[in-house]
Amino acid sequence: MKYLYLFIIYLIGLIVSSLGLALIIRSGLGVGPGDSIAVGLSMHTPITVGTVMIIAFVILLLVNAKLEKKRPQYESLLPIIVRGTSLDYFLYGWLSDASYEAWYSQWGIFTLGLLATAVGIAVYLRTPFSRIPLDHFMMILDQKTKQSKSTSRIFIESGMALIGFLLGAPVGIGTLIVALGLGPVIQWAYQLSRPIASIWTESERKKRES
Repeated sequence: MKYLYLFIIYLIGLIVSSLGLALIIRSGLGVGPGDSIAVGLSMHTPITVGTVMIIAFVILLLVNAKLEKKRPQYESLLPIIVRGTSLDYFLYGWLSDASYEAWYSQWGIFTLGLLATAVGIAVYLRTPFSRIPLDHFMMILDQKTKQSKSTSRIFIESGMALIGFLLGAPVGIGTLIVALGLGPVIQWAYQLSRPIASIWTESERKKRES
């Protein structure tokens, strides 16, 4: 039963992070670095942002396997599909007609999106289930470079922002804020979400002791 609760928390974290990404995109202040690549590619192709992300994540899944010298984590296809489809739902469904022209509404939506993205990522990372390849890549980078999650996130996001800019995506002040600020906010939310991890770590400890 505990794993059912954790799986529900896991899905909620993924969906909340997708909502956060969609809010950042709709704020008009500039898309997030990772999203900038997907948005840029979707501008040059007939496919949606979420579909581009799914394709990119599958490629990154194979890259991660190469870096770790392990088999590809095909179980990561679940969060990949959930992230891509839920992002498209928010972008082209629930938020399709959303328009924020006043500066205070733009910054309000952007801030909400940043917090939702960070909290969603932190929450689902605290569960024992498979990760989205980008977040797994960040943790691989942590291990190989001995850097914190925030440092790795800043490094990754900055590089993706440059690629997105070259693709013609709407890169702005919001992009810079996400690149520099999302990592520390994830780190903060990750610490606050420690009780989620205790649900399954305590269960595993009791199994070993029994």
